[in-house]
Amino acid sequence: MRTPTSFLRRGREFRRGFAQDERGNIVILFAFLLVPMLLAVGLALDSLRALSAATTTANALDAAALAAARAMADGNLSDADVKTEALRFFEANKNGDDKVSYASHGSLDVKANRGTGEVTVAVDTIVPTTLGQLANVSEFKFRREATALAGVGRIELGLMLDVTGSMDENGKLDALKGATELLVNKMIPEGRYADRVRIALAPYSTQVNMGDFANRVRDRDSDAKCVVERKNGFLNMDAAPGGRNLFHVLTEEQKEQFKKVRTTRPACPDAEILPLTSEKQKLIDTVNSYEASGWTAGHLGIQWAWNLISENWGGVWGGGSRPNDYGTKDLIKAVVLMTDGEFNSAFTGRIAHQAMKRESFNHAKDLCRNMADRDIVIFSVAFDLDDSDAERVLEDCATDDGDFIRAENKEELRDAYLQIAIKLTQLRLSK
Repeated sequence: MRTPTSFLRRGREFRRGFAQDERGNIVILFAFLLVPMLLAVGLALDSLRALSAATTTANALDAAALAAARAMADGNLSDADVKTEALRFFEANKNGDDKVSYASHGSLDVKANRGTGEVTVAVDTIVPTTLGQLANVSEFKFRREATALAGVGRIELGLMLDVTGSMDENGKLDALKGATELLVNKMIPEGRYADRVRIALAPYSTQVNMGDFANRVRDRDSDAKCVVERKNGFLNMDAAPGGRNLFHVLTEEQKEQFKKVRTTRPACPDAEILPLTSEKQKLIDTVNSYEASGWTAGHLGIQWAWNLISENWGGVWGGGSRPNDYGTKDLIKAVVLMTDGEFNSAFTGRIAHQAMKRESFNHAKDLCRNMADRDIVIFSVAFDLDDSDAERVLEDCATDDGDFIRAENKEELRDAYLQIAIKLTQLRLSK
């Protein structure tokens, strides 16, 4: 029989054992620490999300500021247009490459300073928290900004302009004049940045009229202003003229031989070349003065579009028309090749129909390959062109597939030149 004393003794032993038992303490401690641990982990994850959003926002602002500065430097855009360009680039980049955003953004603030050439863009960014809300932290909010200074590249562009007799049909020469004026106005900036883009004109038909430069390039004493291919030296290259490396002036005998094949003597077009210039009105007035005559020595147009932007010809053109060296930093050299007819005239071989056509095509292909080796960007335009061989040459000459354009009428020719102007401007602004 258990006595009251024994019960008391057992009770004291139970209480002592319970007090000494530590096996459940970790559970109690974990219960106490769980909430602050969750808060710490939650805030750490939310902080990483905020950091990611801040980085992405900063990158988007950099892109927006740079695009806006380039747009402002172009000179043809208003402040509203500059802001629109900044917003377009920010919207395109604000979510990063993975297109997943943890943030929302306020209105983009764009400040353009045309005096200094700087554009500053800024935006407020909000990143809502997840577990951080347990610590009464509902969001992270910060402001970021970026500033860019306009520093755009330069362009030297040679335009090969068809002024052959067929361009006098159906208003095609007027269409070319309008398209060229559009390109000139689009490409050459206004104001202080105008000289970043220089354009040269290379009109051609059966021959090329060198104007006041004829005595520097022709191979014999003559009053003739027009020349054809070189007879000696670097055929289909851009070597400077000199010594035996000069361009040929046709003899009377050659002119009569040509007349037997074509029924007319080889025309010397009134349209003269114009070396590189940034003077918009001079370019426009010169093109508008052109008249159409003669057959199509397309390779000569290619040759002189290249010579006008070649570093080797600086001593000929001189002054503000002197081309920069190949490989100059932030410089694009380009040509636009254009014709409405087959290449059907050349004077390096036998003066006969198929022989001249074959020679002109071969020269054109070599010229384009040699230009490409100099990293010259080549655009080509086939305007109301029915000759498949000529079209194939133009297509092969173009730097990329999209750089060859067919145009069937006045509107399409304007669109073609507008596309070229936009693409070249984009290339310049990306420099």
